[in-house]
Amino acid sequence: MLIDLSTLNELKEMMQDDFDQLISIFISDGQTQIENLRLAVDASDIKNTQRIAHALKGSSANLGIHVLSESCRALEYEAAENSFQEAKELLEQIINYFEAVKKTLEENY
Repeated sequence: MLIDLSTLNELKEMMQDDFDQLISIFISDGQTQIENLRLAVDASDIKNTQRIAHALKGSSANLGIHVLSESCRALEYEAAENSFQEAKELLEQIINYFEAVKKTLEENY
């Protein structure tokens, strides 16, 4: 499952009117983070790859998007190991997950 709907629905109930803004910010910030992550991975920049992957991991987990969060965790690890060939593969996976999540959120929330 791409998104844990129970987590997302709990947030929606808790945040009420602010929920739409949360989703909007996640999508907007996520797009920026993905682009910055691409630049960091392409440059084999360990520190920035880890920092950006960590931030995206946390925001994804908070919304119940565990598959994206887990991929970001794996990317953090690969960057720490200076394994940028693996990191590039994970980045593509992250991009694909993010695009699917973005589409689902835009269509349903």
